[in-house]
Amino acid sequence: MRSSSPVAHALCVAAAAVLSACGGGAPQSSGLTPSAGTHGPSYPRHRLSDTFAGVKMVGEVRPDHHKSWVSPDVLRAPRLYFASDSGTNDVYVYTMPAMALKGTLTGFSQPQGECADKAGNIWVTNTNAFQVVELSRSGSVMNTISDSYGYPIGCAIDPTNGAIAVADIVSKGSGAGQVLVYATPSSKPTVLTNPKQHYYYFVGYDPGGNLWVSGRTSKKAYILSGCGASSCGTIPLSGGTIYFPGAVMWDNVAGTWVVFDQSCGGTSAACSYTVNGSGALGTPVTYLNYDGVAVCDLIQATIAAYGQKYVAGGDYEYCGGAASGFNRWSYPAGGTPTNYNASSALLPTGSAISTK
Repeated sequence: MRSSSPVAHALCVAAAAVLSACGGGAPQSSGLTPSAGTHGPSYPRHRLSDTFAGVKMVGEVRPDHHKSWVSPDVLRAPRLYFASDSGTNDVYVYTMPAMALKGTLTGFSQPQGECADKAGNIWVTNTNAFQVVELSRSGSVMNTISDSYGYPIGCAIDPTNGAIAVADIVSKGSGAGQVLVYATPSSKPTVLTNPKQHYYYFVGYDPGGNLWVSGRTSKKAYILSGCGASSCGTIPLSGGTIYFPGAVMWDNVAGTWVVFDQSCGGTSAACSYTVNGSGALGTPVTYLNYDGVAVCDLIQATIAAYGQKYVAGGDYEYCGGAASGFNRWSYPAGGTPTNYNASSALLPTGSAISTK
């Protein structure tokens, strides 16, 4: 049965500063090799719990030792969903809205948050390798940013100039994290911090290039920051409580910010809230798995709009019941997914949509 007790989880996944305490050992470089091969289904067996710098994974990571493969017909697909899995160390490629598996990209070391650029390329934070990797729609590596500052777990693309914002949950010395803004993949980043924020999770831009960051204080209270050109400040929230940092997204259709809570109401559930410029939270939207039960963890979701709005993301079902999977939910309806794929997921983490 599912637990109704508050969840102290996070992630060696969405939250993970991937240290040896996370079961990952020393950081290793990734070699991504598009070729043939895939793996069979796998299912979550353990939940995650908090530790010092982010989160310790009390469980297993099962790296996929097969080579990467991508179906040639992805180039004709108008929309592709890239889904990272920190349990298998893979990034999966699905069609939208059918959720048909079209590729498995291997060779990562704790792939976590993702973001898409205007060309349809996908950036993946490769946390345990201290990298952010740019992938084409066909899975080829186009660029790699080496992060010498900390453990990257979130990213976003500035729509005004194409700059890449990367959230380091903590620094390499296990001190407070930061946001790194790269004008180009090869440029030296601008470092942004909020003195009140210690852990930096996910980042998002609005159409004007304003940057918001979800995270936690040194005492592990939720904090939402807004960043300018040289620093970040706290956005005071009202009308509700967010318990654990999830994605921060701009809803282009409604013209509003949306923030996700991995522990809605302090329980093992996930929800999202609209947030206006003054920090007032709207009514929560809840997300269920394909069995119609609240998802145990929705780590990084993404909002997209093609005729109708939807949310894509993975549900990590550590608390029992359904198998973990990758899903498409109607938005702002939420509820049970309209489409899903539970054939490969172990610890679903990041999500991004590539459009042609």
